[in-house]
Amino acid sequence: MQIPNISLAYLIAELSPLLEDSILRKVQELENNWLKLKLQTRQGTKDLILAPDTFFVTSYSLPAKQTSSGFGAFLRKRISNKKILSLKQHGLDRIVLFEFDEYFLILELFAKGNVILTTKEMEIVSAYRKEQWKDRKISKTEQYKFPSSKGANPLEITSKEFKEILSKSNSDCIRTIVSKLNIAPVAGEEACLNAGIDKSKDAKSLETKEILKLAKELKQLYTVDIKKLKPGVSENQILPFEMKSAISFQKAPSLNEAIDEHFSSEIAEKKAETVEGQVKKAKQDKRLEIQVESEKELLERAEAERLKAEAIYSNYQGIKSAIELAKAFEKGKLTKEEVMYKVSELGFEVKKIDLKDKKLFLKLDN
Repeated sequence: MQIPNISLAYLIAELSPLLEDSILRKVQELENNWLKLKLQTRQGTKDLILAPDTFFVTSYSLPAKQTSSGFGAFLRKRISNKKILSLKQHGLDRIVLFEFDEYFLILELFAKGNVILTTKEMEIVSAYRKEQWKDRKISKTEQYKFPSSKGANPLEITSKEFKEILSKSNSDCIRTIVSKLNIAPVAGEEACLNAGIDKSKDAKSLETKEILKLAKELKQLYTVDIKKLKPGVSENQILPFEMKSAISFQKAPSLNEAIDEHFSSEIAEKKAETVEGQVKKAKQDKRLEIQVESEKELLERAEAERLKAEAIYSNYQGIKSAIELAKAFEKGKLTKEEVMYKVSELGFEVKKIDLKDKKLFLKLDN
């Protein structure tokens, strides 16, 4: 389930009143390597879950590991009984900072996810996962550096900068704004719809008034206004409010509850049970294990299909041209060799042309 950056921004706005000024009483690790922070809040004791791609307050009973790693113990030593002073998102990135009196607890909610403890001067004290890239390193005593943003922030970009991005693009409107701005695809499509712009229109052909309107719609979408928060679930993503571009939107009581229900429901465990209940639970756990494994396989297949769809989407114009070349071959206007040569110039490889079934097989990169 995806938590787009726009949903993350609203999740922080929704949970900040509860989490800020709360006191961290205990740090535990779960069997699935999530972290559970037991907080004393204005509304009583709450369990805050830190997962690889999101965080949420759970209403489920999620059992802790019997033995924890050194990282969990380290956090307990450093930030137990400390107050959460603030909670904020870094720009529009999938990075969240919990501020304590002496430390920042940083959540990197992308890739495999990571939890990093730094000083107020951003020196890394400890991290759940040590990582290294060419431009940044996550390791003890290293200076923490935020990763490069996915693209320009729609709340900060000027009209001139936005116009320049579009004018230099060789792609359509939706692919340009999604690739060049730090926005979720669903938000990009919504902005195009609200602005009355065909998302497949060439980006460089947009008129000034269209550019200004599109920039305005993007800023309105990403300007967090808690009054707009009417969350729900649409296909495979959780959204802060209904969008015309979203399909099968189902309302949820809150963003946090929608996330909690999706991530916690299948691993939740009831509290103390009778011997008879424990036997029943063992059977239920076995069925759950099978379900989780089936879900994993489905998610892997879904991810593979998503990657295929993205490949087609990002190469749409080239694929369309290749189809036209194949049609020309079918009509005898081009030879097969000419088709294969021209298609290769588009960056593809022709694997097969099936005139009988009218099918063209192309190999796309990656």
